[in-house]
Amino acid sequence: MADIPIDTNVILRYLVETPETIDPKFRGVYSFFRKIETGRLTVWLPGVVLFQAYFVLASFYRVPRPETAEKLGRILTFRGIVMADKAIVAECLRRLEQKSLDLVDAYLLAWTEKKGAPGVYSFDSDLATDTVDILPVK
Repeated sequence: MADIPIDTNVILRYLVETPETIDPKFRGVYSFFRKIETGRLTVWLPGVVLFQAYFVLASFYRVPRPETAEKLGRILTFRGIVMADKAIVAECLRRLEQKSLDLVDAYLLAWTEKKGAPGVYSFDSDLATDTVDILPVK
């Protein structure tokens, strides 16, 4: 298991910069991610880092949310990315590519379905799907 985490700013540099315009001090990001993609280097990707990258890309950089989810989902396929609940996070990102959902709602739906939970305790009826029920809070 990878025991060195990756920070949000490294992911952002990789996704928003171009080799032609990147500041020289950040140029190593491309070879770094090639190593991760091929599995020559493994890194720990905390879920909170991925979600922060999603938020920054969508809000600050104004990358459309489906494109943001697609880019981050592609990184999850890199052989050197180690992450807890990787399948759940990948499903969350897939949902964000396909539907206009809030990040947390997409995660809750993915988690609930992957874990086989009977539903979600929520007041948000938009969370109800064919396979996820909204459970009463009482």
